[in-house]
Amino acid sequence: MRYEKLAKDIKNATPDNRLVKINLTNKDIEHLKSAGQIALAIIGTLSVATIAVAAPNLLTALDKLGKFTNNKQRWNHKEKQKKITQVFYYLKKTGQITIKPEQTSLKILLTGKGRKNLEKISFQSLKIPMQKKWNGRWWLVAADIPTKEYRLYADYFRRKIKQMGFYPLQKTLWIYSYNPAEQIEFTANHFHIGRFVTVMEINRLDTDDEKKLKKFFKL
Repeated sequence: MRYEKLAKDIKNATPDNRLVKINLTNKDIEHLKSAGQIALAIIGTLSVATIAVAAPNLLTALDKLGKFTNNKQRWNHKEKQKKITQVFYYLKKTGQITIKPEQTSLKILLTGKGRKNLEKISFQSLKIPMQKKWNGRWWLVAADIPTKEYRLYADYFRRKIKQMGFYPLQKTLWIYSYNPAEQIEFTANHFHIGRFVTVMEINRLDTDDEKKLKKFFKL
């Protein structure tokens, strides 16, 4: 795939400055530190990824990315098209995607390396979705991990859920105010300790503990 051919297809896919609806939220983009990471995330969320769909989404994301990286530079439309071309060309050159001609556009496929990097990005930006209104329930994560065999992974797991904002009720018990089941499963499996981690919903706690938790989570 020649750079000039890719640039032409991206130019055709982004004919003007109209904003295109993007699946990634501002908070998603805040966690993604580069246009390349955003491009991988966009490709990963599309059922069928083509330049005609992915390029306009990345075009929209470039302005949002600038807001979170203290980038005062504002590219004009041609500069954005050039940046998008460079991003996809880089991802292809580094073996993270393959680009194949289709009838109306260029099809983009993640390689094994690209999927691995996307999983890493997803893991780094993992967060618990918050509801508009707290329902008064608590979620308990019990991590009874054999430290002799899995000491390193146990430490990594504790660091990650601490980073995600969980409250350490005890050494192996962590609490959150919203449903973290999906994110905890992803994290535990990432560290190969899924069978040692359990997530439970509870509706009653010790009064003193609940006061601490409400203060901690600002509820």
